Amino acid sequence: MHKSYKHLFFDLDQTIWDFDTNQILTLKNLFKEYNLERHFKSFDDFFDRYTPINHRLWNDYQYNRISKPELKVGRFYQTFRSVGLDDLSVAEKFAQDFVTNNSKETKVIPYAFDLLNYLKEKKYQMHIITNGFRETQFSKLERSGLAPYFNNIFISEDFGVSKPHSAFFEYALAGANANKNESLVIGDSLENDVKGARDYGIDQVFFNPEQKTHNEKVFKEITSLKELIGWL
Repeated sequence: MHKSYKHLFFDLDQTIWDFDTNQILTLKNLFKEYNLERHFKSFDDFFDRYTPINHRLWNDYQYNRISKPELKVGRFYQTFRSVGLDDLSVAEKFAQDFVTNNSKETKVIPYAFDLLNYLKEKKYQMHIITNGFRETQFSKLERSGLAPYFNNIFISEDFGVSKPHSAFFEYALAGANANKNESLVIGDSLENDVKGARDYGIDQVFFNPEQKTHNEKVFKEITSLKELIGWL
C-alpha cells in the first residue's frame, strides 16, 4: 500500500482540463473567422503545421530561451509564414483571440469531477501546478467549475521558473506548506511533471491515456483518472 498523502499537486492542461479538445474547438472557430482557408489547404493542414511549431516554442519558453510574447505570437506567425502569410499584425490579433477564447472553453478530462469529488470527501489538500499563462489559467478553472476544488493555483509565470525545474516544485510546496513525503504530483507530461517531481524527490503519477511508450521511471502510471479513486 502506498504511503498516505496529504497534498495533491495536479497539472491543469490535459490532466484535468481537456486542453486538446478545447484548443481544437477554439482554433477551428478562429480558422473560419479569419478566412484561413484562403491560405491553408484545410484546417488539418493548418493544425499539422501549427502543432510542431507550438511544441518547440513552448519547450523554448519553459527553458527561458524565448519570452512569453515570442511564444504567444510566434507560434501563429511562424505557422502563417509557412504558407506565405507574412503579416505580424494578423498573427498578433489571432494570438490574442486564441488566448481569450480558449480560456472560455469548459471541456474537462473524463472522470475529472468524479475524482475531485472523491478526493474532496477524503479531505485531501489539492493544488494546481501549471506552466500556462496567468491570464488564462484562472479563467479555465472558473468557467469549467474546477476552481472550488483547489486550495492554491501555482503558475510558473509568478515564480519566474517553470516545471520541470526543481525551484518550481520547491516554491509550490512552500506555498502549500507541504512536505515532500506527504505530497504527490499528478500530470500528463513525463518531462515536466514526472521527471520534474522525481528529481525534486516527490512521488508522481503519470497520466498516460494514450499509453505512449517510454523508458522513464514512474512511481505510478494510469490511463484513466478513475484509477486514482480507491488508490488514494
